[in-house]
Amino acid sequence: MNSHKLLIELTLVPAGRHIAFSKEMLEKVHVYRRVGTEGDTWQQVATNARSPFIDTEAFPAGTTLEYQVQHFTQQDDLEGHSNIVRTTLIDPANAH
Repeated sequence: MNSHKLLIELTLVPAGRHIAFSKEMLEKVHVYRRVGTEGDTWQQVATNARSPFIDTEAFPAGTTLEYQVQHFTQQDDLEGHSNIVRTTLIDPANAH
């Protein structure tokens, strides 16, 4: 396991959800998302992603989304995974 921290940050931007993460030069990082909360299935939404990754898929207001990234070596060996970040989408019409 590499010594760098496997942390991600989630920021809401007009285009969608902005996921920032650290990545070593030769690492592969895959981004996973699940809709709802624990118990739902993780879906891979980006393969060998660059940071930042922006998830632009639309979801209805009130939807809770969780994200995690997994780090792999060039040989596709899992090195570890990040923390989980979560957001609940709001209706832009109600945002003031």
